[in-house]
Amino acid sequence: MKIEKPDEEELEELYQRFGEPEIKEEEVSLSALEYTGDYPECKGEAVLLITKEDKIVGVKHQAGGKFVLPMGRVWESEDFVEGAKREGKEETGFDIEINSLDEIRKVRFEFSNAELKRWHLLFSCEITGGELQPEDEEEIAEAKLFDAEWYWSKGFYALRVEDKR
Repeated sequence: MKIEKPDEEELEELYQRFGEPEIKEEEVSLSALEYTGDYPECKGEAVLLITKEDKIVGVKHQAGGKFVLPMGRVWESEDFVEGAKREGKEETGFDIEINSLDEIRKVRFEFSNAELKRWHLLFSCEITGGELQPEDEEEIAEAKLFDAEWYWSKGFYALRVEDKR
């Protein structure tokens, strides 16, 4: 099984900076899909809980019609925090500062031809600049602010949740 996660040294640096987060495990069955591994090597996924006053930023991908928390792969060559900031800027247009590492979700994907375990690191972030306008318009169709209860009623994995407004 392929595992995409930060190396032990980087994890230790993250824990020293932010403290040790809650760690959960999850399995996702994608048995109808074939794993192609057609992207550069990554060391996990940054999931971003970006807040502005009492609002939370959600994004809608071009490929899907529901809003999710901004997230994206962090490349092997990147520092995890810098990769998270890059993803935040690309998907929302905001410059962000990482305040905390709240959770690590070890997700095991089961494809028809392979298994992949990818670590998703949930960071709480604050906006330090920029405008709510996605830079990566090929990937992101829309970004907008939601009432905080939208996120909190869905839990950590607010993947593909409905826009109820």
